[in-house]
Amino acid sequence: MPRAKKSSDNELVATEVPDGRTNTAIVITLSKEELQKYATREKTHFFRINPWNENVTKVWLYVKDPVKCITHVAMVGPLKARGELEPMGKSNNAFNTGILNNGRYKYKAAYEVINMYKLSREMEFLYIVGMGYNKPTANGNVYADKLMSEELDGVDLHPVF
Repeated sequence: MPRAKKSSDNELVATEVPDGRTNTAIVITLSKEELQKYATREKTHFFRINPWNENVTKVWLYVKDPVKCITHVAMVGPLKARGELEPMGKSNNAFNTGILNNGRYKYKAAYEVINMYKLSREMEFLYIVGMGYNKPTANGNVYADKLMSEELDGVDLHPVF
C-alpha cells in the first residue's frame, strides 16, 4: 500500500489510492481472536498509523491463518483524530493521549466500527489470488480492488450488530 506523504505529528495526510482500487473500501488482515473482539464489541475502533481516504466506509475483514478468508465486512464512521474519542476503555484513552502505538509508530487515526456483517459466502485466499485480485497484506491494510469489492458487494450479508 502506498505510504502517506510526510506529515507532522499534528497533521493527518490520507494514503493515496492506487490505480485499479476503490477509494471506498479497505481490506484489513487480522487474527481470528481479533475478529472475535470486534464482533463482541470488546474493540470498537480500528486504529491506524496513517488515515485512509475520506471516502472509505467499508472494511473487508480478512482473517489470517488458519482461516485465510474474507469473512466479514465492517461499516465505519469518519476519521477521528487524537482527543476525539469518548474515554471508554484503555485503548481509547491511550489513543486520545497519543501513547497508543504499534511498535515505534504512534497511531494517529481511528475509525469507529458502526455495523458488522458476516458474509454468506467467504472469499478464500486461493480464490483471491486465482482471480488476480490484490492479496491482503500480512499485518496491515490495502485498498480493495474495484472488481473484488464489486463481487463482495453482491454477497448476502448477515448482521452481527
